[in-house]
Amino acid sequence: MASYIARRLLWTVLLLLVITAVTFLIFYVLPTADPAAQRAGRDPSPDLINAIRHQLGLDKSLPAQYWAYTKDLFFHFDFARASSTTRR
Repeated sequence: MASYIARRLLWTVLLLLVITAVTFLIFYVLPTADPAAQRAGRDPSPDLINAIRHQLGLDKSLPAQYWAYTKDLFFHFDFARASSTTRR
């Protein structure tokens, strides 16, 4: 019985990782506007856009962005911030 529960827990963790990875990649590859430019407002300077990208973590590599996404999603329960870090 303990091995069955352990297997189910492992499959649950694996399934959660796969679902978060697929969700992250879907939002990453969708052709949408740059979230840093949207957050900067009308007629932003390139320095402001770069500062916002750095603040959101969009200047990091894809694995680093995914780690920040999963960390925010599972440990901070901040769904709005987690979804905003998935954009390029």
